[in-house]
Amino acid sequence: MTALLLLEGQLDAAHVQEVKAHAASCAQCRELLRALEMEGVWLRQAIAEDEESVPARLMEAPARGNVPWGWIATFGFGAGGAYTLWSSIIDPWRAQAAQAGFTQGNILTMLFFSGAFWKGWDAMRSLMEFLAMATLGTVVIWLLRRHLRRATTFAVVMSAVLCALALPHAAAAGEVRHGAPNYTLSSGEEIKTDLFVAGDSVRINGDVDGDLAAFSRSVTVDGRVRGDVLCFCNQLRVNGIVDGNVRVWAETITLTGVVGKNVMVGGSDVELGDKGKVGGTMTLAVGNAELNGEVAGDVMAVSGGAFEVNGSIGRATIDSKTLTIGPSAEIKGRIRYEGRHEAEVASGAKLATPIEFSLEKEGPDYKSLGYYWHRTLLWGASFLFGLLLLLLAPGFFFDATSACNRFGVATGFGILFLIATPIVAILVCCTIVGIGVGITTVFLYLIALYAAQVFVGCWLGEKLLGASHGIASAIGRLALGLAILRGLEMIPHWVGAMVSSVVLVCGLGAIVIAIYRNVRPPAPVTAQA
Repeated sequence: MTALLLLEGQLDAAHVQEVKAHAASCAQCRELLRALEMEGVWLRQAIAEDEESVPARLMEAPARGNVPWGWIATFGFGAGGAYTLWSSIIDPWRAQAAQAGFTQGNILTMLFFSGAFWKGWDAMRSLMEFLAMATLGTVVIWLLRRHLRRATTFAVVMSAVLCALALPHAAAAGEVRHGAPNYTLSSGEEIKTDLFVAGDSVRINGDVDGDLAAFSRSVTVDGRVRGDVLCFCNQLRVNGIVDGNVRVWAETITLTGVVGKNVMVGGSDVELGDKGKVGGTMTLAVGNAELNGEVAGDVMAVSGGAFEVNGSIGRATIDSKTLTIGPSAEIKGRIRYEGRHEAEVASGAKLATPIEFSLEKEGPDYKSLGYYWHRTLLWGASFLFGLLLLLLAPGFFFDATSACNRFGVATGFGILFLIATPIVAILVCCTIVGIGVGITTVFLYLIALYAAQVFVGCWLGEKLLGASHGIASAIGRLALGLAILRGLEMIPHWVGAMVSSVVLVCGLGAIVIAIYRNVRPPAPVTAQA
């Protein structure tokens, strides 16, 4: 401190002479004074030095890089894929649905208000409200568990809950019947509202003034239903009159009565009897079909077996293995047929126009440029999806890619979760609280199935080009790997299907392993003695 005061000129003259005399005889103090004096010189030079100018290389305008052709191509493929999806699948399906009487408005109405899954659930409203209010009461009690001594607050909350439970419930919009094990609506008996019935065997001989929703092994309608018939059963017979539509999923469907509007069937075998009549259209997805009655509207059908027409129909669009048009058949409009063999037309059949026949080819058409264009669009869509995953979650992306190195473990986990996940999601949806969790699980499950190819493709690219170092190199390996996978999937017969299956289970297992690595708690660190 004395040396610093000396250098700063803070000591009086007598003290200065004393310090200098001591420094002349003491080498240690002399070195200290010299060192402090040099530090002071450096400090004054640093303060007096002008500010350093910014290097010229930093002041230069950034050079314009090359055109990002990779991004342009990726988004181009994505746009092309979206257009192909709309023009090839969504728009034709929407047009066919509109021809069948399913416009956008009544599709939503059928699914959410008139569908078999929703209609009739008003009868369960009291139970759902009770469970909801009981859950609310439990949550309130848990939140106020530390303040239960405040009797006023507790009394107000519980009084509100009890008042909510005591509110009158809306009247049920339908009548629910359960067979024990069979149910019969006798002739002359009338149901003034919708009827929801379940049992081993259901027979409707009377009248239903609304819709009929049946879940049974066998359903027979000999009476009259003034609304729609919605069935999930093994066998359905309609011998009476249905003023509305018939929507059914069954193994065997026989229609010998009258249906006022449209018929939509999914099942194994369907038969429209000689006296059967459909006032609207018929939309069929069945194994075998035989139409001997009258269909006022169009027939749109996909059949995995034989399709026979020996009645009167409007226009027809049929995709089946074989098509037979009998001598009593009358087709009033255009008929399009796609199958493996030309249609057999009897001599007495009446056709408004010649049959527009398209030969159905087994497997992809390798001679068509459209096939390769669609495969390219599929590659572009998967590459764009993988690129987004890589940019949004690079850590998870690289974890899932490296997990593919454990091929056996990843495949085992993939098979397990491929089977178990939808089962667990369905079971969770059976509870009121778990519906949201179950639906979310299903959506995430579908996303994971599509993302499986991305991680396997990047892993394959790393095997060919070496491990990636950063995002830029991973993009190239991802593009190469996905291209190779698309090429392998194009191999005919069972090879392409086998490659797709292996990629699916391995990629799904890699996703599971990556998720486990990211959510498991870190291992505790033990101190070394």
